Amino acid sequence: MKKIAWICVVFHFCLLLINQNVVCGYGYSKEEDPLIKVFKNIIYYGRQADWPGVSTEVNSIHDRIADIHNTFKIDLAIRINQAIHDQDFQMLANQMANLVFLAIREKFYYNRQEKLEIFIRSKVRLRLAEEYYTTLLAGNVRDYDIRHKTALHDSIYNRFVKARDTIGSMGFLGAGAVKPHLNDFKILTKEIETFLLKVFPYFETGEACPE
Repeated sequence: MKKIAWICVVFHFCLLLINQNVVCGYGYSKEEDPLIKVFKNIIYYGRQADWPGVSTEVNSIHDRIADIHNTFKIDLAIRINQAIHDQDFQMLANQMANLVFLAIREKFYYNRQEKLEIFIRSKVRLRLAEEYYTTLLAGNVRDYDIRHKTALHDSIYNRFVKARDTIGSMGFLGAGAVKPHLNDFKILTKEIETFLLKVFPYFETGEACPE
């Protein structure tokens, strides 16, 4: 009996290691995520009028910008490079914020495409989308709330929290597994997108393949 219990413990530990490797291989921690790091650097260099520094940072995420273009048919690279050329900080900040919004939409989009059937990927995508929002866009949303006496930040954050429950759970060795609730996930994420567009009306959403 002890031997069986020991085998179960070892198996569970190996399973945790596998899951951790999948998460690390598929996504990044908040401190390591390239988009978060580069966004902050670009805003910093832009405020310092260090345009070569801005250009270097933009080039380091050209693959992410290309991914957004492939998914939503919006070529932000042209607009970001134009802002750099014109040394227009406001345009640069707007286009980078739009990139973050589309990166959030991209995470939601692929989760909906996969119907939340791959738990680890669904969880990582949702976590990154929430980090993009809380780290890079939430400040502007709070400022909007103050100016307009609204509570959009709370509405957005609460929907992220609720969305965590919609992706279900793997359970332990199959026991206690919870199926995802795709329709609830769709509703919550669409509402998040709508609230963000209210704060940032200049954002472009692009067109992805039908869901």
